[in-house]
Amino acid sequence: MDDQVQQEGPEELLRTATTAAARGDPIGMIEALTASGFLFGLVRRLQKQWSKLPPTEVDDCVAVAVDSAFAAVSAGRPVRNLGGWLWKVASNAAQDRWDADFSERARGELEIDGIAGPEVEDTVRRREREALDDHRRAEAIRLARALLPLIGEGQVVDVMELVIDAAAQGLPDLPSAEIAEALGISEGSARKLVSRGLQRMRREAERAGVEMPEDLPETRMDEEGEDEW
Repeated sequence: MDDQVQQEGPEELLRTATTAAARGDPIGMIEALTASGFLFGLVRRLQKQWSKLPPTEVDDCVAVAVDSAFAAVSAGRPVRNLGGWLWKVASNAAQDRWDADFSERARGELEIDGIAGPEVEDTVRRREREALDDHRRAEAIRLARALLPLIGEGQVVDVMELVIDAAAQGLPDLPSAEIAEALGISEGSARKLVSRGLQRMRREAERAGVEMPEDLPETRMDEEGEDEW
């Protein structure tokens, strides 16, 4: 392995891997990515998200993501957001495996518990919906946190951190009065800052080529009009 790669820390190595992926260097990407430890973190994160999948399946999903990135870069298709690419492909692979296997597994578990007939189908569908909702909510929170450093600084970031934390706790409609009390500002200022923060977040999501999930409150225009930041 290159001496420079050996001397870099985890964050620098991930940046090196991302740079290599963007410039079309698959070997350099893999070397730096492997040394960074990012893949171990990705496995742990996927295991937490998909706790009912066997560990070997989770490992294989990450391997599929790495293979996909390597194939894309080798084919001359630069990957500019390597971490996001790997997570998306690995998560989609986990979703596919869950969808392909979950119904039969759940049906067997329910029949063992003495539930049969239409009740099995209803329970399976409900569990599938719940699993998908949990996945989408986690993705919304992850994306929102990733976009926070891009929306500015100061109170707008403070407000959005509160909104995101509330959504993560299952409270997507955090009252402006609570935000105002927590930060020592007026309710009117809290409402404007939430609107401004969400507008910026959606704007940065569009720039990154992703669609902002609907698990966060809708962006609303404040009294001063559209944020021109």
